[in-house]
Amino acid sequence: MILSLGRSSGSTAGAVWAVIASAALFGTSGTAVALVGVEASGAALAASRLIVGAAGLLLIVRLQPAMRRFVYQLWRRPLVWVMGLGVAGYQAMFFIGVSRIGVAVGTLVSLALAPFLAGILGWILKEGAPGVVWLFSTVLAIVGVGLLTSGGIARQDMVGVAAAMGAGSCYAVFTVLGVRLSRQGIPATTVLAASFTIAAAVSIPSFVLAGLWWWSPQGVLLLLWLGLATTTLAYLLFGMGLTRLQPGHIATLNLAEPVVATLLGVMVLGEVLGGWGWLGSVLVLAALGMLGVLGNDGRGQQAPPGAATSREWEPA
Repeated sequence: MILSLGRSSGSTAGAVWAVIASAALFGTSGTAVALVGVEASGAALAASRLIVGAAGLLLIVRLQPAMRRFVYQLWRRPLVWVMGLGVAGYQAMFFIGVSRIGVAVGTLVSLALAPFLAGILGWILKEGAPGVVWLFSTVLAIVGVGLLTSGGIARQDMVGVAAAMGAGSCYAVFTVLGVRLSRQGIPATTVLAASFTIAAAVSIPSFVLAGLWWWSPQGVLLLLWLGLATTTLAYLLFGMGLTRLQPGHIATLNLAEPVVATLLGVMVLGEVLGGWGWLGSVLVLAALGMLGVLGNDGRGQQAPPGAATSREWEPA
């Protein structure tokens, strides 16, 4: 049943909620790290998250023998390698960016750039024009995220800004290529398992060099949450959007992540959110609601005519 999350049989509304749910899981990462209190660098956390998350996705795929063949064949396709490198590049450049220009501004730069790039790239690759509703809701959401992160102070560091922009670009490429492969009839769960396995392999050196930071009950708990909940489960939900939604819409819906992260910081960690921050949260939620209701009426959201179904795409 869980593998059906990656197929195109679900409704568009269900796909919207699934992507928002995946963003909510992404948004728990910072609070989880703060609560556990384990000392580990961002690079170490990113590598560990990728490795455990990829193992979870690969295990789910391997539970069904018919889907194993898809993974082996996907590893021979250049697009999957580009996706995998995009995942690894996003993780690496995101943490470089936030370490140099601050978490708030680094997150804003990377997450704000991704929807526009994903929408434009998806349009260029003929995955559908994102539309006026997408454009308006994306601008509104980015304004909201800007207000939400207005407390962050950007240091004049062009390397950090470039890294954050690179992270957003990698995320956009990963999303667009995931949509393209899934619309060719390849189960989205399999596409994600194949690409994340490549990203995990690239991240192994960072994991090894980080040492045994996770070797404690708290560390193991954090590792399992980051890997299985915020990666494996989150991307199973994310996969629902790959076959039903346009790339730009998926990236815009993921702007729910900083809202969830901020609200958890206030409610769980006791952080203070000012008036502008609350207004920003409301704007983001309003934008996501607008995109979910008005931007996904079923027109232009399905796979293009002639696209293969999961039964038609058979490995050689």
